Amino acid sequence: MRFALCVLCLLFLSLTPTHALETPPRFPAFAQVESHRIRVVNSLDGAIQISTDQGRSWHLIGRVTAPATQSLMGYSASGYAQPGTVAATAVHGLRIRVGDLGTPDPLLINILPKEFSQTPTLFGGHVSGLSGIYTNIPVGTSIFRELSPLVGSPVLRESSLGESQSLLPLNYIPREGDVLQIVVKQPVNPLSEVFFDNHAGGDVRVTYADGTKQVVTHVVKPVVGIGRYDGCSYTGVGAINTNHDGVITVSTAPVTTSPLFEGLGDERRGGFQIQPAFHNAQGDGAGAPSVLVIGSHKKPAAPEMEGTPPLFHGYFDLGWGIDQPKHSWRMEVQHKRGPWSRMPTLIGSVPLALADVTALRLVRDSPGDTPWREAQVKIAEKEYSMLALANARAGKSLIERGDVTFSASAPDRRTAFVAFYLDGQLRGLTNTAPYTFRWNSRVVPDGEYVIEALAQDANNQTLSSTRTKIWIDNQHHVEASAK
Repeated sequence: MRFALCVLCLLFLSLTPTHALETPPRFPAFAQVESHRIRVVNSLDGAIQISTDQGRSWHLIGRVTAPATQSLMGYSASGYAQPGTVAATAVHGLRIRVGDLGTPDPLLINILPKEFSQTPTLFGGHVSGLSGIYTNIPVGTSIFRELSPLVGSPVLRESSLGESQSLLPLNYIPREGDVLQIVVKQPVNPLSEVFFDNHAGGDVRVTYADGTKQVVTHVVKPVVGIGRYDGCSYTGVGAINTNHDGVITVSTAPVTTSPLFEGLGDERRGGFQIQPAFHNAQGDGAGAPSVLVIGSHKKPAAPEMEGTPPLFHGYFDLGWGIDQPKHSWRMEVQHKRGPWSRMPTLIGSVPLALADVTALRLVRDSPGDTPWREAQVKIAEKEYSMLALANARAGKSLIERGDVTFSASAPDRRTAFVAFYLDGQLRGLTNTAPYTFRWNSRVVPDGEYVIEALAQDANNQTLSSTRTKIWIDNQHHVEASAK
């Protein structure tokens, strides 16, 4: 099924025009500080974890349901991203640029929430096929919301021993078992407001947290309508749905309560986009009423703002929610120069829905500080832990305490050694039959873990693997139900 989806995806992309991309202009460096890391083990049941202390400790927030085994041609704007970095952050998927900068066919790998892992048709924006790391994390939550990376965040690969990390090699092709880390760095002086004077020639002005204001460009074409943009039904009215090197997408649709995927049943999507002029001119959406076009010229001959801060690199996460307004990005509108008001709820394609909007602004009272982010990690960790505990009680994983012994499954005569990994980190190695590993589970917190035993030959080629999901319970004495 996934192979068929990938073939359809490649057919779809082959019919989509691509354009040779020029390297975007250099932009000045801006001070950043690491806020958190996202760790993904690219294997079935691979751990998805968050660290807020530069990788010294990790919190489990989800699992991989299918690993990526290929890279895939991306959408045109991903060509403005630097290789080995996050090219897009969205409630419905994270895109990582792996191909070399400036090619007409940029290469991506993708991390997808569970709803977009089950796409029934060619729907959902960039369709990932075998380039997707599919997860069980719900759309619009944790790494697809409050804990999202920023465009430009570097992506590292752990060494086989897990002791060091290095940047992804150019034209990286994912392998099952690879462990990736996204290092999320926040601006030291983040944005607090972006103002758009919604008429041709109007200012685009940013305000930083320290109060500094700056006109960064101008409006080439105002936005007057809304359109159907994928993922918006899981985003929230006035919230940022997507930020990549050539777009900011804002949702005008409420978060759906329907059990149906957003491409099925009644229309529940709605939103508009902000695009730089050069990128807008390259695509089918040029001149669309649902796109606010910005730049210094109507028809620039080369990229200007594409892939550059502050709008299209390094400043926008996806924080949003009625329970966290201080840390949330929200779009407000001004009708006929009146008072500022919330973005109205609008669904579907309505070409003149925003015709009387004279100005818009993206505002956030405060960036996500360390205590807030740590609280979000704890929420995500607790939500997944409750699910994992329920599965353990239902007998879907083993419940273990104290010293636990694991064995490789029937290694053949070519086996040179067996390596034992705990959630992607090497914990034991033996070249002696019967190839067992004894682990003291008291050294880790109670919770879910996956132990994998890899039997390898003298050339480090994997001959077989044994994967075991366990719930460590040294404190609370959870009992599993009888099967």
